[in-house]
Amino acid sequence: MSNKPKHKTETPGLSPLERRSFRRRILSWYDREKRELPWRGENDPYRIWVSEAMLQQTRSETVRLRYPAFIERFPTLTALADAPQDAVLAEWQGLGYYGRARNLHRAAQQVVRDGGGVMPQTRDALLALPGVGPYMAGAIASIAFGERRAAIDGNALRIMSRVLNLLLPIDTPPAQKAIHEEAQALVPRARPGDFNQALMDLGARICLPKTPGCAQCPVRDLCAGHQAGTQKSLPVKTAKKPPAPYTLFQFRAERDGLVLLAQRERTGLFGGMWELPGFMLEGRHEKAGSRRLRAQCARLLGPGWRPGRELARITRTLTHRKILFVVFLAEFVGNGASPANRDGLLWASEEDFRTLAVSTAQRAAWRAAGSALAEGDGKQVGR
Repeated sequence: MSNKPKHKTETPGLSPLERRSFRRRILSWYDREKRELPWRGENDPYRIWVSEAMLQQTRSETVRLRYPAFIERFPTLTALADAPQDAVLAEWQGLGYYGRARNLHRAAQQVVRDGGGVMPQTRDALLALPGVGPYMAGAIASIAFGERRAAIDGNALRIMSRVLNLLLPIDTPPAQKAIHEEAQALVPRARPGDFNQALMDLGARICLPKTPGCAQCPVRDLCAGHQAGTQKSLPVKTAKKPPAPYTLFQFRAERDGLVLLAQRERTGLFGGMWELPGFMLEGRHEKAGSRRLRAQCARLLGPGWRPGRELARITRTLTHRKILFVVFLAEFVGNGASPANRDGLLWASEEDFRTLAVSTAQRAAWRAAGSALAEGDGKQVGR
């Protein structure tokens, strides 16, 4: 490969000889250095699918801890399809991005219903399943079924942008085209799944975002970015918009040592999860207004309930949202037994809360409000 960096208007790419060398070196490195992961060497397409669903937007170390328990709870595709969604969401706790769990559950039901429980075996057929995009389809098809398909995740994008010394933002059509064409050309006919996993491992261990370990890289002399000295500045990314601010006002109602929880709608943010009853507003709102709070408290909990003092506020940042959680104590001022026994509401114990499908952010809000009540200070601010 020439040491002269490619200009961003040129069409980058490796030669056939360089591609053969790249494949040979990276597979040899993988055979020596591959990470030991619970799903590595797995032959069951369903279990490979579960691991890939978990690995999207979640660190492998977190998945390493959660994958075995999920497989123990749902050992087969049929077991997952037959399970209630609440059980699936509860077992997904700690992984975040719960839409992946809902899609995995829906897709399993689709495979059982339409395919007799037999998973699609090609990338194109896998793409028809809910929640399965190009990366996941390529990964499953290559690892489980030996199809010669690229699986381009964040690691592969970073590696390919450096190998090609791609000076265009990686989310632009020309950059995407160059990366996908070169990645597909690199995938060998033999061991396509191992090749894709080798790229994942290379990106996770050596070709790191800010500190690439070029001295340990088996393909550094085939990397145009390394030759040009631009590897640390690649990939070029379009500036992201900051996460949109939202405020979630919630009410903590207690009765006989139990706390009232509400289940969110099945779709949308935190879909199907349990939480303290509340309402969300776009933007950051330090206050909701006493009239609005009273009206919403009565609507959500029932007649006789009113908002009391503020207990806690914490902020959590998701991919596209930054949410301020503000929790108020709810007080029952009606006559007789407190109501709020309706569908979608549950009086939950601490033990219930530990086993229900509850988001990590909501657990933090629950703990902050509970601590404030225990300490009797009326308010606790968390970050």
